[in-house]
Amino acid sequence: MKRDSGRRRVFRIPFSRRGLDRDVDAELRFHLEGRIEELMAMGMSRDEASVEARQRFGDLDSHRRELRAIDEEMQKMRQRLEFTDTVGRELKYAVRTLGRSRTFAAMAFVTLALGLGAAMAIFTILDAVVLRPLPYAHGDRLVALSSPVPGIKAAPVWGLARHEMYYFKRESHTLEDLGIYRTELATLTGDGGATQPERAPAAYVSASLFGVLGIVPERGRLLNPDDNLRATDTLDAALMSHGLWERRYAGDTTIVGKRIDLDGYPVTVVGVLPPSAQLPDYKVDLWLPLDMNPASPARSNHIFSVIGRMRRGVDIANAQRELTALTARFPTAFPNVYTPKMMEGTGFTTLVKSLRDDVVGSLVTKSIWILFAAVIVVLLIAAANVANLFLVRVETRRLEAAVRSAIGASRGALAVHSLAESLVLTGMAALGAIGVAWAGLHFLVALAPSDLPRLDEVHLGWTGFAFTIVCALVAGITLGLLPSLRGQVDLAMLREGGRGSTGAPRRLATRNILVTSQMALALILLTAAGLLVRSLRNLRGVHPGFDPTNVMTMSLSLPNGRYRSPQIANAFFEQLAARVRALPGVLSVGFGGALPLESSELCTGAVVDVPGPSGERSDCVQMMQVTPGYFETLRIPLRGHAPDWPENDRGGASAVVSEAFANRFWPNEDAINRGVKCCNGMPPFYRISGVTGPVRTHGLDRSPGQVVYFPMIPFARNPGIEGLPLFMRLVVRTAAGMSNSVLPAIRRAVNEIDPQVPISDIAPMEQLLAQSLARRSFTMMLLAAAAALALVLSAVGIYGVISYVVAQRRSEIGIRMALGARAEDVRGMVVRQSLVLAGIGVLIGLACALATTRVLGALLFGVSPNDPLVLICATLLLVILATVASYAPAVRASRVDPVEALRG
Repeated sequence: MKRDSGRRRVFRIPFSRRGLDRDVDAELRFHLEGRIEELMAMGMSRDEASVEARQRFGDLDSHRRELRAIDEEMQKMRQRLEFTDTVGRELKYAVRTLGRSRTFAAMAFVTLALGLGAAMAIFTILDAVVLRPLPYAHGDRLVALSSPVPGIKAAPVWGLARHEMYYFKRESHTLEDLGIYRTELATLTGDGGATQPERAPAAYVSASLFGVLGIVPERGRLLNPDDNLRATDTLDAALMSHGLWERRYAGDTTIVGKRIDLDGYPVTVVGVLPPSAQLPDYKVDLWLPLDMNPASPARSNHIFSVIGRMRRGVDIANAQRELTALTARFPTAFPNVYTPKMMEGTGFTTLVKSLRDDVVGSLVTKSIWILFAAVIVVLLIAAANVANLFLVRVETRRLEAAVRSAIGASRGALAVHSLAESLVLTGMAALGAIGVAWAGLHFLVALAPSDLPRLDEVHLGWTGFAFTIVCALVAGITLGLLPSLRGQVDLAMLREGGRGSTGAPRRLATRNILVTSQMALALILLTAAGLLVRSLRNLRGVHPGFDPTNVMTMSLSLPNGRYRSPQIANAFFEQLAARVRALPGVLSVGFGGALPLESSELCTGAVVDVPGPSGERSDCVQMMQVTPGYFETLRIPLRGHAPDWPENDRGGASAVVSEAFANRFWPNEDAINRGVKCCNGMPPFYRISGVTGPVRTHGLDRSPGQVVYFPMIPFARNPGIEGLPLFMRLVVRTAAGMSNSVLPAIRRAVNEIDPQVPISDIAPMEQLLAQSLARRSFTMMLLAAAAALALVLSAVGIYGVISYVVAQRRSEIGIRMALGARAEDVRGMVVRQSLVLAGIGVLIGLACALATTRVLGALLFGVSPNDPLVLICATLLLVILATVASYAPAVRASRVDPVEALRG
């Protein structure tokens, strides 16, 4: 008896601490009694044996604690083993069960994998572009400064000028340091073993920028303030990116100190940067010193990007308040640039924004969040569809559940089994989703607009995997708990042999709610996609102000080491224009500093000869040097005339202005023969010889820009145009189908005149026009894809519900037909039931769409967020879909044989 007690303690699994203590005490008593019996057999009395046994046994409490610790460890180990065995057993059984229901498993797997994969792909983009911090030390303290001018609709945001950086560095207490830069393209010629010149993206920077971004050199040194001072006279130092160092110079370890040929000038390489060192918004190969002299007078050239580092403990709101106050003092600090009238009229101020938000942009951020919301809606629709499948499966397995319950399975055991099945299914779907997301990301990245920020950082990573696992777990647990929410197992089915398992109204109501929810969510997505489609259609209907058909464009950059005057540069372009114009198939040729639609937000001022002490300075206009043929080639309407080559060669005093510029300064007068001059110059002015039609210089969704087109050679008596026309965009209009065929001849012509002039950025004008809509097209395409997927899933959902209802009402339909109901009556009854569900879903969806589509406001053009046409079309589409999806079950119902149905 006592030995049996010891064996029970050894082999049983204790389940509570009280039971464990009881077992330990029993074991100690067992050993103690055994020793007492041995001593009594040796002739001792029981009392003597008891005392002797306790003395030999030692500290009883110590033994009790030691045994309890051992038993607790054994208990944990056995519980782990039991849990592992239970999980393994349930998972194996779940796999076998799903294997016997392949159709159900396949449909649920595909639906969930698509939903999870789409969500994972967009979440990966959201994480890389919007959520992930920039790769700089203490990136949360980095801010970008800009100059909003809401009063100027054509260019509502300017960059900063040099004098602003000096001013803020001197006066600010919230900013630790500031760095300034401007990006351009430079030309590398004839060095590094390369025989062809190369256009390399370059940044002209202040030396302080490296400290602000925390950049250290891999080789050599960084640029210093002395390099910035010397750059006002000559450019003699350059930093090289790691990529350029390896690509063009084969990782030459002696590159530091060597000279490279940059724009025709020898420039010394002072250092090489590590691979991770880059600007936040533009990848550059060369870092060059910006000409900076704190003693230079202030100028209205707001063309620079500025990055600041806030002091520790300072937030953006504090920095914003301080810089707003400092900016208000500009008319006093810089009276030659800022006047109270200008500040008030334009709303000029200084904006402090998180660098990450500035790089990504509010429109991009909003677009990606909207896409993420769309795929979450798709995922919900997919989950609702799978939930419907699970509910059908529960109905078909009610008899099995009743049998299990009758032979002793608890409600918890049934729930664990259901949970195992759903987790196995969602786990497999999560694996499939990884494949869907991998393929989807490759597709999306290939289609994404090239100017989408941080696109090169989009890769599948642990955050995407974690997001998918969490979603799959939530879906798996929710689906697995569905049978438990249906109430007690109906044991009465066993007495009825399962024939009484009709679908209760409550059970059908759950499925109806899921279907109406799907319809409502699908309507929201359809409405959003429809609004973006209409916006894009409206944008494509906007006339850009020029004719892009059969126009080829490319960039040419002259090395300024050999082209040191406007006359020399002009001679090159005139000679090249003559050669290209003589090519077969070429209709006209022109050069311009930029093309329509690719004009930047940067601006500088112009002076016009309106009444006043010294004319009126415009707040911000785009100024561009063009050659004869530019307007003709782009077919920009022109009233008056543009300077021709002879006048251009003489340094003519004529300029052309845009209609928006003319209307602003001479709203009720003719601008022709009035005067205009660049920047801060004084009279005499360029005489306005022509006015162009409205050209969308900043984008199809922006108002026509204010532009002044100056000739290539500055007016001899007033060389106010700054900078040489070295980088120009060549536009060539050809006969239909001849655009590509003239390219080799153009290359030969350029090479014959100067082989050190590189050609880059070759593209048809129509392609550039399409690229200007790329972001909107990309967002619209993804939203339309999400809406299409939601539509398909909704159709599947309503088809499943109506099919289920038909199967459940088979006997009723048989009775109706036996009593004389016609086939068309039965079909109509089934379709009406589908339309009722669709109608409820549509009504809910319309209310939600009216409340939510306002978030699309910034992405819309020429269409209201509550556009009635879009809402009506989306509603009709869903109603038609519901009708089509229910028609097949309706036909099946109308073919029910009354006799067979009644036999049941």
